[in-house]
Amino acid sequence: MRSREWSIDTAGQPFISNQTGARQFRCIFDVDIAPGDSLSFADIRIYGLSKESAIAQRSPIVLRAGFTDAVDTIFSGFTTNVLRERDGPSIFTRILCKGGAPVIDRASVNISFGVNTKVTEVIRAVVAEWPRPISMDNEQFKDDPVFTTGYYADGDIPTILDTLAVAFNFEWIQENGRVVVTKKGAARKTAIKEINQFTGMIGIPEVSRGPDGLGVFVSTQLDPFVRIDSRINVKSEFATFNTGNLFMQELTGDASANGEYNVFSLKHRGDSHGATWRTDIDGLRPGTQPKADVSTSTNGKLIWGARVSQEFRAKVRDIAVRRNLDPNWLMAVMAFETGETFSPSVRNPGSSATGLIQFVEATARGLGTTTTKLARMTAVQQLDFVDKYFEQYDGRLRNLGDTYMAVLWPIAVGRADSYVMWEKTTGPYQAQYAANSGLDVNRNGQITRGEAVARVNQKAMKGRSFVR
Repeated sequence: MRSREWSIDTAGQPFISNQTGARQFRCIFDVDIAPGDSLSFADIRIYGLSKESAIAQRSPIVLRAGFTDAVDTIFSGFTTNVLRERDGPSIFTRILCKGGAPVIDRASVNISFGVNTKVTEVIRAVVAEWPRPISMDNEQFKDDPVFTTGYYADGDIPTILDTLAVAFNFEWIQENGRVVVTKKGAARKTAIKEINQFTGMIGIPEVSRGPDGLGVFVSTQLDPFVRIDSRINVKSEFATFNTGNLFMQELTGDASANGEYNVFSLKHRGDSHGATWRTDIDGLRPGTQPKADVSTSTNGKLIWGARVSQEFRAKVRDIAVRRNLDPNWLMAVMAFETGETFSPSVRNPGSSATGLIQFVEATARGLGTTTTKLARMTAVQQLDFVDKYFEQYDGRLRNLGDTYMAVLWPIAVGRADSYVMWEKTTGPYQAQYAANSGLDVNRNGQITRGEAVARVNQKAMKGRSFVR
């Protein structure tokens, strides 16, 4: 029988040597790797660690885990916070980490590139100045235009990469000490990982990302060799479905989970004294990046349209076209966030959240305004800021659930309904669970995306009674 193994290094030295099975220390880990964040994150809890065995903030840290014949690094980064917490009678050390290197090591560059320089040359040169190893397939960028008049890279490296990513439609992330660059939707050449009932698949895969089955959410026994630039091939007789927009659209074509996918994001989870170690994978079919279906199921009219003015409805349609959204998704979200009033001044008690999509103060300031100013606007005027807010999600929102997640919990955009957003007693978001505990329908101490999306789906259905 294969044994589970794990170890932790800090500052280049062993901190907890290789642990096999249930030994002196208990380790609970939660590693989240998603390109949209540019960084990977880890929440590591260690029981049985003495006070003297402290880890300093900003210390390099490496977590390795797997099985006897398959152990590798699942997280490499640095500590942001080290806390001593209590779990009943037990005291544990909680280590919160980010991938890559500390913020102080963002690094700056000042490089000029000549005429007809390729974007891949710019990316490699910029990353080399960090310095970081890079994983990038130049073939994915072969059809991109060159910089005919040259290019000037000046500033901190993450900002430069973010700017290039928008212009050339790619994603990048720091994963296990390297920078991984992948073109959105492009085919990959990395080895294929088979995922089926014979290779450790857990449960049933979930088809997600729209009515055409463009993506899959699947879990397998922890596999440290699945990377953010990997490919998977899923085979399963059965599948469940992300219901983010099934109330609004019909499934079409082959909606089975079977097929090849690029890994879009992944999560490693485990408890050395607990249940099965697992890797949750969010995959996207290569070569499929269709635009969202902006047709409505209300013959061109809007749900909740009878509650707003004609000018408001016209502006929502304009925003929907510009942001490639179904206007009914926006109407359902605003109906929910305002308690069906569509009031620009409605406020969440005990919070700064104000208006049509409940802008908080920090978000309002980021958009160039304040919640006080937003509350004084008309609903039509405030729609300009709704438009401005959703600009950052152009091309990423595939259904009503995604649209709501962009407002409620952006990290859950594109995730499957089974994605756990907040937990009652574990993880970094216990406060969010407490504030939204009513969403925990089955009272299992977890709130999933599906449980949260159900609320806005109900508003969408109710809004059919107010179509105009």
